[in-house]
Amino acid sequence: RFLAGLNRSDYDVALSSLSRRQRLLHWRRLPERIVLLRHGESEGNLDRTLYTCKGDAQLELTARGLQQSREAGARLREIVGDEPIFVVVSSFERTLQTLAALYQGGLPEAQVCGVHVSSQIRGQECGNFQTVGSHPLARAEQEVVGRFYYRRENAESSADVYDRTAAFWSELVGKILPQQKVRAGTCLILTHGLTMRLILMNIFQWSVETFETLWNVDNACHITLRRDLDKMAYIACPEKSFPPHLPWATRDVWVVLKSRRASESTAEKLELLQRARRESKAWGLLSHDSPPREGDPATTRKTVPGYWLEIERDIDETRNRLLHERSVPYTVIDYLSIPQPRTLQREALRGKMVPGHRVQSREEQLEQAARAEAIDWDDVEMIDWWGPQLSFQGKMMRSFTGATPSCARHHIPDASADAEASEPARKRPRGAEDAGPGLFASRGPLEYNLHGEPPSWPW
Repeated sequence: RFLAGLNRSDYDVALSSLSRRQRLLHWRRLPERIVLLRHGESEGNLDRTLYTCKGDAQLELTARGLQQSREAGARLREIVGDEPIFVVVSSFERTLQTLAALYQGGLPEAQVCGVHVSSQIRGQECGNFQTVGSHPLARAEQEVVGRFYYRRENAESSADVYDRTAAFWSELVGKILPQQKVRAGTCLILTHGLTMRLILMNIFQWSVETFETLWNVDNACHITLRRDLDKMAYIACPEKSFPPHLPWATRDVWVVLKSRRASESTAEKLELLQRARRESKAWGLLSHDSPPREGDPATTRKTVPGYWLEIERDIDETRNRLLHERSVPYTVIDYLSIPQPRTLQREALRGKMVPGHRVQSREEQLEQAARAEAIDWDDVEMIDWWGPQLSFQGKMMRSFTGATPSCARHHIPDASADAEASEPARKRPRGAEDAGPGLFASRGPLEYNLHGEPPSWPW
């Protein structure tokens, strides 16, 4: 009767308010905090050769892993207080043993209002057994393919694990937790390192690139999320996590300097490749007659320009080489603390750059960043976030906010020779016909882009 008396605009407002109210009531039934805990040290963490003769799901905790888990139980006792606890645990043996050790360490079992054993949050499956020496090879291949998409033979990729953890999270907050007779103050999710990262990736909607910067937390360490009713979301709570900081994430970058010069040999190679592309077009070496379209007379043919994929690929690789020769390797530390979009930040990188790409502990990297010589940002031309993983053309597209072919066209060499050949020569500076963008000239810093115009990097 109330809704029937509303006009159309008020009716829409009323429905929107009812929908928000329904979502708010749903979120009030969810726990105030989510604690994601990694299992204690397992036999496989200590001795990888066990994977050749023992199933991953059957691996147990070491003596150290049991002690780690008891200590974690004492820490969790301080977090959960006197409120009910709902536990979700992976079906693998090492996580079940971790839960038992948590009780021994002080996690109040009497406050546990429910335990849900879920195979959806099991560890990544890497085949029934692993052959000796396969792990280093897999790691090497993973560096090329990427940690998210790489799949061992007869195994899961991280993308596969993400799909099942996303389904798990949706079911947990949408069905399992709201249907409990007793509302838990804490939901403890006891799982594995990679699975934890992928659950967080789903909750916070991280990109694949952001996921690949994350490191596992140590055994028996945890990450705490707290409920925010205003946002109707779970947000990170570093002060209640152990260790008390955001998940550690680092990213390799290459800082391109204005003062750093590329080699003459690479610049000459680019010049020769570009000349070969122009001359092959000028002589029509790659041109061919296109067949008549349906409905046209049989004699109708059109000559279309050719496309030499090998030359285009070589030109792109050479431009990438020139970019690399003018860059210095750095590691961005504490990557998650950088505001989004992270690859378009510059000011936020101050104090978060460590020279080189060496793998170090969090403490070592923080210490090195504190004593590292400050970067001369006036000498920084651009940050290459992708290195050898992305083509030069891809980097130019990704280096601009909301890059699309229309807005990136002036900064990206066209894959076809047509664009370069049709550009009026009067618009290019003397000597730029063959050298390409000034960014790659061995003479010094960036002076012109592809079309002879001053650069406009999106800082």
